[in-house]
Amino acid sequence: MELSESEEDTLNARRADLRNFLSREQVVRGVKKHQPVVKMIQDMMSTYGNVRDLIFFAELMEDFETVICHHIHDQNYRAALNTLRKRRCKELFYKYTPVLMQYIPRDTVDVLEQFGTGLEPLKLLPSFIQCRGKDQRNQALRYLQFVVFKTKCKDQAIHNFLLSLFVQHSDETLLMDFLLKNDINIDTSYALRLCTEQGKWRACCYIYRRMGLFEEAVHLALTKLGDVKEAEQIAESAVGGSEEVVKKLWLLIARHVVDTKEDIKHVMEFVNRQDQVLKIEDILPFFKDFFYIDDFKEAICNSLELYNSDINRLSEDMRDATESAERIHNDIANLRRKTCMIESSKTCVLCDGSLLVRSFYVFPCTHMFHTKCLVKEVIPHLSAHKAREVQRLENLMANLRDEDRVRTDQYKSAKSQLDEIVASECILCGEIIIQMIDKPFLTDDESEFERLKAEWL
Repeated sequence: MELSESEEDTLNARRADLRNFLSREQVVRGVKKHQPVVKMIQDMMSTYGNVRDLIFFAELMEDFETVICHHIHDQNYRAALNTLRKRRCKELFYKYTPVLMQYIPRDTVDVLEQFGTGLEPLKLLPSFIQCRGKDQRNQALRYLQFVVFKTKCKDQAIHNFLLSLFVQHSDETLLMDFLLKNDINIDTSYALRLCTEQGKWRACCYIYRRMGLFEEAVHLALTKLGDVKEAEQIAESAVGGSEEVVKKLWLLIARHVVDTKEDIKHVMEFVNRQDQVLKIEDILPFFKDFFYIDDFKEAICNSLELYNSDINRLSEDMRDATESAERIHNDIANLRRKTCMIESSKTCVLCDGSLLVRSFYVFPCTHMFHTKCLVKEVIPHLSAHKAREVQRLENLMANLRDEDRVRTDQYKSAKSQLDEIVASECILCGEIIIQMIDKPFLTDDESEFERLKAEWL
């Protein structure tokens, strides 16, 4: 129904009066307090098709969701986005971003970036998961890169989804640049599965290497990529592995080189580059049973010469060890025959009694001890087993002396064993005195202190 010019003017005047009335502060404040009234007014305007006044009234009531819904219903997505941008309501962003990303992804991401850290990326994630078109995915990729690298978001779900977008991208260099960054927080098992499904083999090699699975990484580089250089880089990066593991990696590469390179010179060049890990004898089993060796005859001869020099060096080491053992044996024998002069005035270091009245020990350091004094002093520092052994040997020697068989072989054997336990070193110069360095001179027993005090004074 068309209105005449006068009717149109009258309608505009009435609309202006209505808006002036609704805009009054008292009206706005009063209506806001009664939500049923707000709903009734909106229903009336909607029933009469008064859309412009409905939006005006919704903005007065700060009912921005109604405004946004109207714009989206009319497919005026930029107006809806503009309302979101001006009102900066987080919950409305989370609710309507999925719709806006479907129609105006670039403009939506521009607004999202303006908010920076004001929005929670994890709550926006469903908006990007629904993106199917190329432009939508590219804009989702742009925003997630902004969130991860600019705002430093560390949420693993965000990083994993960004990885999935990179995996779907045709340019694998973008994926590799992302994986090589140090501050990413991805689930490596999830990343490996995605890259395997999409055939991103170079990325798979890097993930295997990051997981410490160097053998799988080398195998993938050789079988899927056919890239010997990549496999060599992986083997070189296994610096923390054992020598056996590193050699196994290089043998995998060597076998691939032997199987794929018909020219033997290429194989020899590879072995020469890895002469610190591989030898010619390591790769000989990879060749066929009947093969001309002219091209690597020189390498075999060099290897044999190297083995010969190793044998000569080991022979020299064995000869030196034999000579050292003989010298030590002679020194021990000379020590057993060593004698010294003992003056009659010498006393035992421990009891201060005359040394010559009983059996005694004399050490190279010139300390002298009665046998019983030394045994008594050493026993507290021995293990329980050795202490019992000393007691047994003393009893055995006493029984043999009583039977007048002092010089029997049994007595000599017991005496030798006792000497080895208690007289292997001087108690005042050997390991025992070193172990006592942190022990106090006196115990907490006051009676002992008083006794020593009386003796000294």
